[in-house]
Amino acid sequence: MDVLSAPADEVRAFVVDGVRFTCRILWNDDHPQTVPVLYTHDVFARMHSRGLSIPLSDVATHVQVSLPGAGDADDIPADPPPDFFLRALLQVMDEVPLPRVNLVGGSATGPLAYQFARRYPRRVRRLVLVGTVASARELRRLHAGTVPAAWLEGGADDLTEADVDAGLRLMVDPTPGSPVLGRDAVRDRLTAMFNQMTRAELARLTRRWRALAALAADPGGTYDGPALVFTGEFDALTPPEACREFAATLTQSTFATIRQADHMAHLERIDECADLVRRFITDQPLDGLPYLASLEHFPEPRPAGASSTA
Repeated sequence: MDVLSAPADEVRAFVVDGVRFTCRILWNDDHPQTVPVLYTHDVFARMHSRGLSIPLSDVATHVQVSLPGAGDADDIPADPPPDFFLRALLQVMDEVPLPRVNLVGGSATGPLAYQFARRYPRRVRRLVLVGTVASARELRRLHAGTVPAAWLEGGADDLTEADVDAGLRLMVDPTPGSPVLGRDAVRDRLTAMFNQMTRAELARLTRRWRALAALAADPGGTYDGPALVFTGEFDALTPPEACREFAATLTQSTFATIRQADHMAHLERIDECADLVRRFITDQPLDGLPYLASLEHFPEPRPAGASSTA
């Protein structure tokens, strides 16, 4: 099961367009400091199924969504409509119910969280995007001609060994003597995960990428609430400069980099990432945190690509 449960957890099932998927809820009804946290799994959710739940569960109810096409959820339809995943998230919020949430998305699901916040801004109190650029289109632009199509848009139904190697070089800093903490352990876990996948599982994975990449480039609407965009200082897949440029286009946004981490910061430095998210969603200052390599605040949005005077 993709969404693991503990005795205090509740697992619920949902259906969108006939497709079944699940979420795990860790309730905090006693002393919540903010509205619930809704976290959308990235494609490597089963490596850290409990993820941010425990570090955040003492300040808010935590809802961890395992989207269609992963784990024990049903397969994604052959040709899902562009708003398929947006409606899946909305269904979770409506049925739990969750009138308003702190929405967290990372990597492949970051653009989904961003689009959801734009389409349903009144349902999102604060937006957190980890290792994220605005869209799959932007990711393709950043890595045009340098990585296999399967990593950027699910171009093939099966990942080859070369595809996996190329992806690992982007997700985990390959530089000899890299200062990234926990790099070798995370790379070993990723390698083992891919080596254990069957051809059918790899096919599901690339179909899920294809569906996430099919999200409309502009879903309409505007999100003007507080947003935090952060990644590892050595991230090669969603480079800090690209994440920073994205953050600068948002209103009331903050951009940060995690020291001695890469794209897999949420695994390499999970305690630090959880602390950063926790502080942000509970309105605490982020300045002076020892694990941050950089921190910038953008009170007003700037057009993408505009120069900064910060």
